[in-house]
Amino acid sequence: MADIIEAQLHFDDVHVSFFALFRYGKTSHYLIIAISTISALGAGALIPLPAVLFGQLSNTFAGVENSIAQTSTSSYQISYYALYYVYLSVGALVLWFISTAGFSYAGSQVSQQIRIRYLEAVIRQNIGIFDNMGTGSLVSALGADLNAIQDAVSYKLSIVLSSFGTLIATYIVSFALQWKLTLMMTWSFFLSLALLYLGNLIAGRYSKRSTQAQSTGSSIAEEALGSIRIINSYDQQLDKAEKAGYTLKSLMGIMVAVTVGTGYLNVALAFWQGSLLLVDGQISFAALVAITLITKSAAFCILGVGHNAEAFTTATAAARRVFRMINRASPIDSMANAGYVPDEVRGKIDMQNIKHIYPTRPGVTVADDLSISFPTGKVTAVVGPSGSGKSSIAKLILRFYNPIHGRIMLDDHRLQDLNIKWLRGIIRLVSQDTYLFDTTVLANIEYGFAGTPLEELSAEQKQQRIEAAAKTACAHDFITALPYGYQTIVGPRGSKLSGGQRQRISIARALVAEPRILILDEATSALDAETETSVQAALNDPTADRTTIIIAHRLSTVRQADNIVVLSAGVNVEEGTHQELMDLQGHYFALIKAQEETDEEENEDIREFSNKEEKGASADIEVNPTGGDVDEKGTSDMDGTREHYRHLPSPLRSIAQDNTPSDSLISMARFVLQLNKEEWAYILIGLLCSVIAGFEEPASAILFGYAVVTISKPSNLYNRIKPGVVVMIIVFSIQGSVFAYCSERLVHRARKLTLRQMLRQEIAFFDDKRNSPGSLTNFLSTEAADLVGINGGTLGMILIAISTLVSGFVVSVAFGWKLALVCSCVIPILIASGFIGVWVVGKFEELNEKHMSESASYAAEAISAIQTVASLTMETRVLGAYGKSLAISSRKALDANLKASFVLALARAGVYACMALGFWYGGLLIIRGEYSLLQFVIVYSSIMAGAYSAGLVFSFTPNIGKAKRSAAGLQKLLRRESQIDPMSNKGKRLLRQPQGDIEFRDVTFAYPTRPQHQALENISFHIAAGSSIAFVGHTGGGKSTIVSLLARFYDICSGAILLDGEPIKSLDISDYRSRIGLVTQEPTLLQGSIRMNLLVGYNEGDGITDAALEKVCRQANIFDFISSLPEGFNTVVGNRGDQLSGGQRQRLALARALVKSPAILILDEATSAIDTQSESFIRVALQAATKGRTSITIAHRLSTVRHADVIYVMEKGRIAEFGSHAQLMARKGKYFRLFAPSQSEGKS
Repeated sequence: MADIIEAQLHFDDVHVSFFALFRYGKTSHYLIIAISTISALGAGALIPLPAVLFGQLSNTFAGVENSIAQTSTSSYQISYYALYYVYLSVGALVLWFISTAGFSYAGSQVSQQIRIRYLEAVIRQNIGIFDNMGTGSLVSALGADLNAIQDAVSYKLSIVLSSFGTLIATYIVSFALQWKLTLMMTWSFFLSLALLYLGNLIAGRYSKRSTQAQSTGSSIAEEALGSIRIINSYDQQLDKAEKAGYTLKSLMGIMVAVTVGTGYLNVALAFWQGSLLLVDGQISFAALVAITLITKSAAFCILGVGHNAEAFTTATAAARRVFRMINRASPIDSMANAGYVPDEVRGKIDMQNIKHIYPTRPGVTVADDLSISFPTGKVTAVVGPSGSGKSSIAKLILRFYNPIHGRIMLDDHRLQDLNIKWLRGIIRLVSQDTYLFDTTVLANIEYGFAGTPLEELSAEQKQQRIEAAAKTACAHDFITALPYGYQTIVGPRGSKLSGGQRQRISIARALVAEPRILILDEATSALDAETETSVQAALNDPTADRTTIIIAHRLSTVRQADNIVVLSAGVNVEEGTHQELMDLQGHYFALIKAQEETDEEENEDIREFSNKEEKGASADIEVNPTGGDVDEKGTSDMDGTREHYRHLPSPLRSIAQDNTPSDSLISMARFVLQLNKEEWAYILIGLLCSVIAGFEEPASAILFGYAVVTISKPSNLYNRIKPGVVVMIIVFSIQGSVFAYCSERLVHRARKLTLRQMLRQEIAFFDDKRNSPGSLTNFLSTEAADLVGINGGTLGMILIAISTLVSGFVVSVAFGWKLALVCSCVIPILIASGFIGVWVVGKFEELNEKHMSESASYAAEAISAIQTVASLTMETRVLGAYGKSLAISSRKALDANLKASFVLALARAGVYACMALGFWYGGLLIIRGEYSLLQFVIVYSSIMAGAYSAGLVFSFTPNIGKAKRSAAGLQKLLRRESQIDPMSNKGKRLLRQPQGDIEFRDVTFAYPTRPQHQALENISFHIAAGSSIAFVGHTGGGKSTIVSLLARFYDICSGAILLDGEPIKSLDISDYRSRIGLVTQEPTLLQGSIRMNLLVGYNEGDGITDAALEKVCRQANIFDFISSLPEGFNTVVGNRGDQLSGGQRQRLALARALVKSPAILILDEATSAIDTQSESFIRVALQAATKGRTSITIAHRLSTVRHADVIYVMEKGRIAEFGSHAQLMARKGKYFRLFAPSQSEGKS
């Protein structure tokens, strides 16, 4: 038993090397990578060559200065060697372009393959993995983790390889020039490698911690729907990620400091030992200068490796999580080809001695020695109280889980021996938690063809079947009444439709492919009685020739079943036909009697009022005089606000009706610094260290110039370099640690502020499909992290480069202004090309992010709806659509990649052009006698340091481009003013508990996405304080719209809504909502404990005691269930509460609403998934709980509203009639017709 449970959650440990990141590349990708690798190594190998030329020219210059060489010969040699710099410039342009463009393209393609493999691995997993991990962490891997991998295998890899090319060429050239001196200097090379290796090992540990914490935070963030408590949990994960990230970045900073310091020590060593070898005649002056200069260049290469090593460490840590999922062999693989496929299917199912335990709740037995038979072509109903194991039967038949003991047979075949995809293809499930995808009505129903032979039908044939299925599900009429009919977009999770409309589309989706086995798990719980009667008749059609399993609490829906199975605590306590079970007078009889007692009064009313005239009733009933056809439109908590906010764009682009901020680099830097405002003291320290580090290069140029001159004369000044080495190690270490701290604080603060800002937005913001939870989670995890492109180590390097450029120019002007000005004229070109590069890369990143966001949103939706995807066998469709989306993104990004790569290559090549100009003009000045060798070396070295620094700055162009795009998106989001801000303190606060007097005055409302169709039209009504009010009517009539307006999820178009005489728009929204308890028909639970879910919105110090929790749980009839769990209130409810039954989730949500002791209690189908016995208990509890407070009930089960003081009948957005139950029954109007079908059912 333990092995079966463990197998459903077990992961093998995975070791991932950097080269493993390329395992899913194609042959063409490997070819491009090979060419790019050679180009990158070649580009790096060019860097030492100017030093050789410099040595030769220094020898020539020394000869000119000492009057040894002839002027004409020297002039020729200067022009000759300067031309070689031009050749190097052209070579650098070509090699850098190939390597940059090649790695960017190949990296994108390789990461794209990993994304597809990862998504495939995720959707192949058994459902237990989703219960355990939560969808948020799985979605974040597609965003943050895969972005980290792509970052490491793209442009940054070309930088590192070019650095290795420089190191290799350095030692080859140095050994060729003088092997003995080179051998003496190899100690620093091995020390650098040892430091890099050691640092990588240590950093890997902290990078793993950081990514794990960020993953957990992403999972929490996805579920954080307005809960400050959840934000606090998110903050805790950010703290863990920040600590690990700070250690990682500080380690890298110190490692780079020591490594670069050793490179400069080598310069001192070279002059010391080189001068001795020069005196002994073992080395030429040109070779000594060349080796010394090459060694100095190598220090910069180590800098390039070190500052990019963090990206590789982060990528390998992220890859461990990704490949851990990819490598996992799911025990229930929905896409495996293994398994038997029978030639024919009768549809008989036998569950034999089944014992089932959910893997995430090993202490709770859901089914115990359960045996049930579902005969071919018959209707079998499964009934019982909430939590008795009814829904678990559906999950076991679909093989979402494997039972611990026993076996399930389909036509004498063990379910575990059958092919899973084939099995699910012959079964269709309609669950109580209906999930529709954010696409058209047509597409949602068409998904029912997936995995069946009917999938190959033509579009016309499919359309005919879709319409027929919609008519059977009583959905065709309301669908055709929608603005775009079957082409209407339903919104995330079908949020633009009412609960009943979603359920009918889901039923049509299940029927469209004519399944052999149909499972209906509370499939009609959200339908009104009249619609339910019609749908139920179609579902029970004996001519359909299918095996039907009905899971229901509403016993009137199962009376006509061929067999009824009664479950209690996971055990089959009795079964038989309705009449047989009634004759037995056991559990079923008790359930029926409990329901009939509730219904008896209504039956009497039917009989009484059926024989009465309408006289006397009309005097007490008012009919809303307003008319006009309003489209049938329901709502959910996620519907919109005002019309002019209906086209809300994604935060990835324009998230605003605000003052669009400037997208300049200065604006970006100002924004980032503002986020780091609390760390300005640290930033100033880092800035000071950067300035000092920048001064070091021109200072060393002066010492280097004197060293070259004195050795050529000769003399002994080389020891002056040594103090600078110590200073640099200290400065680099401090700078690395300071900016590491600042960058981690920046990411922490940006993520925290971003999540809070998202939660502040009005509900309409989330209506846009680009603002789905998955898309926003991806935005949250990636955008904040990309800000470090203008912070942390990158900012440190940029500041050093700027300091070097400025101080180098000052020194060069001081020693020789002519050469300084001539050489400096190239630098503005380098800077301009760099800025163009930032702009091009920014546009590239913006375009890429747009398409990647769309892909990520699609994948996130599939992962979030994994049970729906699995039950419909949509895995292949999901992967195909995701791969197509990525391919489109890749093609559109290729042109921008080529442009960006050319600009970056141009900036690199410009350094050599600057060298050529400097040598040519400097040589002329020396020949003319205007400059000495000392002046030339100092000016040239200072200017070259500045030019190289300019090039180094723009090697970070991709980082800066990403940061620029991220800063722009975050600025727009953070500056966006929500129209209904749930965290705002604006408005009037209620000083005492409100009485609960509510009034709607001429309220008209249209949903923002459909402003031309009014959901409510000029309705008015009054709810007296402390009264009990009910709204009834057909699905889509506007009932839930009234609830959403009362909760002020959006604002009305005209009219007024008053609470105790105050317009609710003038009240403090947070304070106002705290006075309302709301339970919806589809309650959302967060992944966490029962206690956490009950206390959503509260902090630890808010004084909610265990006694208070027990009281509300008893009121909601959930306390006994919680007490029976091994962990009690600390039991984890699973992903979105999937580990609990629908009834348990609704009762828990009801208890959660009662925790705050609301003045107004709103119940929107709050008992639709609760069995009759539990409902009767809850009704008694609610009657006590609603005393002294205003209660508003929305229901299709009319027996739940008969005791209301006033009942409003809604039809097409208007009040058709209202009055008490007796008054409405006497009128024999719309209410009577709604009420009668459910009672006639009850009598049958």
